[in-house]
Amino acid sequence: MSGNGLGWSAASASELWGCGLEELGIRATKAHPVHILVDCQEHRIQSQLVKNHVWTGTLPAGSLYRLAPGVLLASPGLCVLQAAASSGIPRAAAVAMECMGRYGCVTDEREFLKRDPLLSREELRGYLDGVKVGSWARRARRALDLALENSRSPLETRAALTLTLPVALGGYALPRPEMNHLIVPRAEDYPYSQYAQYEVDMCWPERRTVIEVDSYEFHLNKDKLDTDAKKRNSLKAMGWAVSSVTAGQLSGDALDVLVRQISRDLGVSGGSPPPGRRDALVDRLSSS
Repeated sequence: MSGNGLGWSAASASELWGCGLEELGIRATKAHPVHILVDCQEHRIQSQLVKNHVWTGTLPAGSLYRLAPGVLLASPGLCVLQAAASSGIPRAAAVAMECMGRYGCVTDEREFLKRDPLLSREELRGYLDGVKVGSWARRARRALDLALENSRSPLETRAALTLTLPVALGGYALPRPEMNHLIVPRAEDYPYSQYAQYEVDMCWPERRTVIEVDSYEFHLNKDKLDTDAKKRNSLKAMGWAVSSVTAGQLSGDALDVLVRQISRDLGVSGGSPPPGRRDALVDRLSSS
């Protein structure tokens, strides 16, 4: 990172790589460049392996973590702020969900890794409340209000935001679910239950409605198919409405039909975003 008062500034791409980023596990490609912070347009580094972000003025307290001599990392709060400034509220909400969730995006073929949340909603709000000015700060706080905690994958985040964001942002304005909710069978449900408890991806407990988000990578082996079938059959027998969501359902007419199905289970009327606004949201979340 580069900026006013940080005590270090790489003037070129070669100097940037000389800081030992690869030894720290930070590798740049054209598809996944290193993101750096600079304090003015003149300090931008020209390289296909670098994406520059310009930040003028003073950084809020808690914006940077020192990873190694000469290498500073953006804090989760700063990442949300930057997303709000450059990409808008939906993208910032997705970044906030990753920060508060149980996964982290990576650049290999697995797409994400499992980990504990980086911080709580209260901690992230405390950081954002320290940013007193700027429309991007207001957008970041709005994004946090719209984000949900405890997501376990990028696909869960995409699905949750697509279903619950306001119509004005391209979403369907459905009630907010609990993410990765634990269902414990009641005594009268024991004869129908395969397991002692069930963790479900998205849940509206008061409506006894569940969504399971199925990625192509993790739900196509024999053991997983057997487990999924037992889980969903048990939940249905216990009186839960269960819908499955895949990436292929999160766009176009298939998405409209999916929302109508979920809305009927919830007993509510979902929103109806204009197709252009819906598709813009889908594209924005798909690229995050």
